[in-house]
Amino acid sequence: MDQAGNNELAAMTEALESAFANVSRTSVTDLGFRQLSELAEEVGVSSFIGRIALAGQNSDGTFRVQFNVDGDGGFVSLWPKWAFELAKSALLSDKKIWVISNGDPLGDNLVQVNLVGF
Repeated sequence: MDQAGNNELAAMTEALESAFANVSRTSVTDLGFRQLSELAEEVGVSSFIGRIALAGQNSDGTFRVQFNVDGDGGFVSLWPKWAFELAKSALLSDKKIWVISNGDPLGDNLVQVNLVGF
C-alpha cells in the first residue's frame, strides 16, 4: 500500500475509533453489532461478522485465512500476523469474529479484527 493509502486507512481508523468512543457500553447482541456495523459504514469502512473456516501458515511464512461471512460467502486471503492470531483463536474457540476492513475482508484491507462472544 502506498503512502496515500496508508494515510487514508489511518484517517478511517481514527474516525471509527472516535465514533465507537461515543457509543454507550451495552451488552453484545446481534442488534448492537448491526448498529456498530452501520456506524463503521458511516465512516467509510466495511463491517462483516462471521466465522473462520481455515487458518494456517504457508511454508514461506505467510498466514492464510478463510473467513466465512454470515449469510454471504467466504473470503480466502493472506492475513497479517496480528489478524491471523485472532483468526486462529476464533477457530480454536468456535467464536465469531467481527472484521472491519477497507473493502472486502481480505488481508491487505483489514483495519480491525475482533472476537465476539456469540
